[in-house]
Amino acid sequence: MATFCLVALSFFVGSQARADETVEWSEQDYALYPPFCRVKLTNGPPAEIDRWIKQMGRDNFMHIHHYCFGLKAMGLAYASYSDKKARSYYARSVVTNMKYILSNTRPDFYMRPDALISLGRGYLLWNDPGKARGAFEQALKMKPDAVDAWVALSDLFYDNGQRDEALKVLEDARTHAGDHRKIMLRIEQMQKKK
Repeated sequence: MATFCLVALSFFVGSQARADETVEWSEQDYALYPPFCRVKLTNGPPAEIDRWIKQMGRDNFMHIHHYCFGLKAMGLAYASYSDKKARSYYARSVVTNMKYILSNTRPDFYMRPDALISLGRGYLLWNDPGKARGAFEQALKMKPDAVDAWVALSDLFYDNGQRDEALKVLEDARTHAGDHRKIMLRIEQMQKKK
């Protein structure tokens, strides 16, 4: 019984430490993520809060900390890539936080495509390419010139061995987003590997 309690306690403490990593922020964290994260998570200064409320809308700004937590969890998932258990834990946090944003912000919120792209990346980190593809495609329906969604969708196909489909996605991206540097570099890289 005592062994079980110690194992359970160590699991709880380990999980709690990981959970705290996404919600406790250092100066270095604030420097890595969008400036609204600092404003929202530190509750100030008031003039900055007002500026972000005007830009995002009060009801969207009220929930934006979940976007920040999701971004930090994604960074931690990539940093833990070789540790499958930690990567899965953080990927689940990405998915949970981005789904929260999509469920609780207004349908016309300009950051929804970015949340969908992050959701897709979270699903990839969680090893669910089908849901990732759906999130990327949904982002493109909302914002057809979302370069990061095109590139992520192309990478998904490429990583699954569907090289021709990956290249086709990038050609479609050029139609919608133009000759963006990220798109052109990916096309060039894929053509070299053929």
